Amino acid sequence: MKKLLLFLFVCISHQLFAQEEPNFPDMRSWSIYLSGNDSIDRYIFSDTAYIRVSPDTKQSPIDTLMAGDNITVTGMTAQSLTIRGLQGPWLKIGYRKNGEYRSGYIWQGLVSCAPLRRGDLKFVYGIERRADSIAVSGNKRDTFPKYLVRLKVVQNGILLAKAAQIIGDDETANFSDGKIMSGMGLTNVQHIVVLTFTGAACGIPTDEYYFAWTKDGQLQQLLTKTNIGDADAYYHSEEFIFPNEKNGQPDMIAWNMEEAEATDKVDKNGMNIMKVTAKKSKRYAWDGENKKITEAK
Repeated sequence: MKKLLLFLFVCISHQLFAQEEPNFPDMRSWSIYLSGNDSIDRYIFSDTAYIRVSPDTKQSPIDTLMAGDNITVTGMTAQSLTIRGLQGPWLKIGYRKNGEYRSGYIWQGLVSCAPLRRGDLKFVYGIERRADSIAVSGNKRDTFPKYLVRLKVVQNGILLAKAAQIIGDDETANFSDGKIMSGMGLTNVQHIVVLTFTGAACGIPTDEYYFAWTKDGQLQQLLTKTNIGDADAYYHSEEFIFPNEKNGQPDMIAWNMEEAEATDKVDKNGMNIMKVTAKKSKRYAWDGENKKITEAK
């Protein structure tokens, strides 16, 4: 019942993020929606980004910003640009450079998604390009739309590391967010960064991608988990148990999955009683010296 209530809360919460269909669907993971005098703080995502005096590339850049630089998005234009298969608008931004406040325009694909920071470390992520996959069977050719997400670590203006993740160009890319956790008891891990991609309605998967930032300055992919809930109908729940959590084991990550569906019976609140239909568990071993994770036999 706790899992059911959690998924019901998540479904309702996601409705709060629902927006009208954006003009630029490739940019929906950025969740940049402005009205009136709204502004949104972000980072520069591209390693190098040119700032323009107007929303076009015909004029020479008026400034150059680097990955992790702070910006404030103050407006969005109708003009668009397509780079690396991504179509997006130009944004009006403000920023400080050399102690001076400046403003200009930048293509949205050069701006980060949700800003993540822990101390002087910035974890900068965004969709870098299209990464569609193609399957050919006989005369049939199917294209599966996908994106390549890039995560970067920046400290005091210096780009330290990068990692990549392929995600689907489907409803799970309608919204993104992230969080930074401790090392969760894993040897040589300083932080675990979680990038979340999800939709704005029940029945759409929420995918979470885990990355380890090690104490010796390396960024390593860990694991992925998916949760799906459709209020009072069913749920698919996945969870990780890390070494410093209850029932955790040294340098092991436990993965537990549970699925349930509604029965015809209802509880005192009128909600369908759920019946668990499947359970699975796996364990993964973390090698802190070689920065590798493998499924334990």
